Amino acid sequence: MQLGVCVRDLPVTDVVGLARQAEGLGYSHLYLPEGGQVDNEGRLLGRDPFVTLSAVFEATTTLVGAVGVAQAIFQRMPQLALRAGTLAEQSGGRFDLGIGVSHRELAARFEVPFPTSPLATVRHCLDELKDWRGRLRFGNDFPVLVGALGPKMVTLGATHGDGVVLNWLTPATAATTVDTVRAATGPYRKAQTVLYIRVGTAATLRPDAVGYDQMANYHQHFMAQGLADPEAVVAGTCLDSGDLGAVRAAIDAYAETGLDVLCLYVHGLEPAERTRILTAVAGR
Repeated sequence: MQLGVCVRDLPVTDVVGLARQAEGLGYSHLYLPEGGQVDNEGRLLGRDPFVTLSAVFEATTTLVGAVGVAQAIFQRMPQLALRAGTLAEQSGGRFDLGIGVSHRELAARFEVPFPTSPLATVRHCLDELKDWRGRLRFGNDFPVLVGALGPKMVTLGATHGDGVVLNWLTPATAATTVDTVRAATGPYRKAQTVLYIRVGTAATLRPDAVGYDQMANYHQHFMAQGLADPEAVVAGTCLDSGDLGAVRAAIDAYAETGLDVLCLYVHGLEPAERTRILTAVAGR
């Protein structure tokens, strides 16, 4: 299992510094979710991951940079393929693209219709995106992964994409999900499995869990794992940065599930604390 880093809502210069640090410590991947949240005052939050990754690729040589995930309901596939191909060309093949349907609540906030069948929508986007990827004159070697929660979307990512980007999973559910991917692909085809695992303190982890639990698809995702409230979500799927021994043990447990990449999601931590955690885990 390779180790990566995931972070969101940071200025480009901060992400570039983090990328250099992660690459120097031996991390293999940097994942940047697509933002675009709107706060209670109507202000737009987040950073553009495509722009940020362009700067990251200029500052690194081995790190794989990924958008995880681009929100399909706000995208047009020819333009998405063009941006992805540009980054694949710039990086020499170090770019991965994740795509997912987004969330009903976010769609309502932007007054964008949410599809009646997210599964059918993602499948259509995958087919269209792969068609445009094949017609690019450059940079058409990037893999396309699906942001997936339920088993049907996981299977779609395995059979029609190049893998899946997973989020908020217990080790037991991660193992079941990896088995689902392997069963869908069979012995002769490889699909990548990437999981975000949040690392932090109760002060940083609980608000994130609360926010996600307020979205219908994630609430269902948590309940399916027996995680009935935000405290259970944090206890079952997150790592306490104050106990590095437990962090290392949990990472080893996730490695046993067969995951390909485990991304430490260090959102909300101060730079010195991020450095402490990433350095300690890299040397585990």
